[in-house]
Amino acid sequence: MNVALPAADELSCGDYVSPGLVIVRPDACFPNMILGDVAAHPWPYLRKEIRHNWYVDKRFPLMGFVSRDEAAILHNMALAFAGRAALEIGCWHGWSTCHLALGGVQLDVIDPKLADAAHEAEIRKMLTCTNVSTNVQLHGGSSPAKVAELAAAGHGPWSLFFIDGDHESPAPEADVEACLPHAADDCAFLFHDVASPHVAEALRRLEAHGFNVMLYQTMQIMAVAWRGAVQPVHHIPDPAVIWQLPHHLAGLPVSGAHLPSYPVGLRQRLAAQSAQIAQLQAAARRSIWRRIRGRF
Repeated sequence: MNVALPAADELSCGDYVSPGLVIVRPDACFPNMILGDVAAHPWPYLRKEIRHNWYVDKRFPLMGFVSRDEAAILHNMALAFAGRAALEIGCWHGWSTCHLALGGVQLDVIDPKLADAAHEAEIRKMLTCTNVSTNVQLHGGSSPAKVAELAAAGHGPWSLFFIDGDHESPAPEADVEACLPHAADDCAFLFHDVASPHVAEALRRLEAHGFNVMLYQTMQIMAVAWRGAVQPVHHIPDPAVIWQLPHHLAGLPVSGAHLPSYPVGLRQRLAAQSAQIAQLQAAARRSIWRRIRGRF
């Protein structure tokens, strides 16, 4: 299958993707994906006020996928780590998995649902449909124990992590602590559903370990934590939305939202992060230019 690459103005009504991000659209490989109904959803951290499309599998209407914008963040972060090892904790029906794999990472996936033969077969069918089956290894089991098991079997170290498993405390923090001993020096962690304070605890744990951290204002709020020579995705929040942050995320920088109302300390932190990213980008450009000159 050829994965469609639409322009931003070709997105469906209700979809948004930040300008500048590469978009892939593997929708044809997900025949059960439909728009979900947030109105009566019981989870207290579902941001029903954000009018972006919320996709679900029609057989399981209470379990959502990452939004189009969030999927683009995953894909573009994976592009920056192409060829390197990545780990996804919690894949559900593989929507996030294929966006990561289409970015060119060598992906290990952990999910207890993968222990079910029928579910694993469905995910493998999707991977074949999107032409990424050779880049992905599926592992049925639960984190954090499965992380240590894979590492002992020779998987990793991993450079990119996407943690979207059990959202109840202390599971997100436990996933982070399990991954850290097997993380490359230059690495990044991505989180979904940071609107939940339980997930945000894991981000704060990485901040306590000395990682840089940044939020993405998306439907469910994503976040990135990184160290070393890593350039996190730059994301501009949808200008049609009046964005707010829950109290448990107060004081954290938000990509693309350099607001004059930010406290001085937070604006200084944003400026320092932006300068660090600019230095890494300049070094990458110099490296590419040296390689080009070396060919002639």
